[in-house]
Amino acid sequence: TAKMHAEYRAGEPLPAVVPAGPDNPMGLYALYIGRLYAIHGTNANFGIGLRVSHGCVRLRNDDIKFLFENVPVGTRVQFIDEPVKATTEPDGSRYIEVHNPLSTTEAQFEGKEAVPITLNKSILAVTNEPDVDQTVVQQAVQDRSGMPVRLN
Repeated sequence: TAKMHAEYRAGEPLPAVVPAGPDNPMGLYALYIGRLYAIHGTNANFGIGLRVSHGCVRLRNDDIKFLFENVPVGTRVQFIDEPVKATTEPDGSRYIEVHNPLSTTEAQFEGKEAVPITLNKSILAVTNEPDVDQTVVQQAVQDRSGMPVRLN
């Protein structure tokens, strides 16, 4: 984008177009959301899940390949900013999934402290059940791994 080129003027200039291939920072596949943003792969896996792009969403290359090959053009895309999700499955198993929440202030963004997490009523309805191991809940909130963790 023009913004990215402006940022690089002070350093190494970017080419107007980077051809598809292993040196392309967007990887081999991209699904565009409007004109400026995309869900794409990467040639630098360290940036996946971090706020290092200009608004795009980086995925593992196998994941974007799967989406590219299986999601029809025109499919509605919805981004959900819910750092904590919890569920009770039909078999009675309970899970919590905790991500590091996005910072809401510049101080949080620049700071080294973890952004606080508050468990809302719908999460507490799952995590406060008698069969839930509270130490597992606390560990999941501390770890913020982004992976579902079984609670019972």
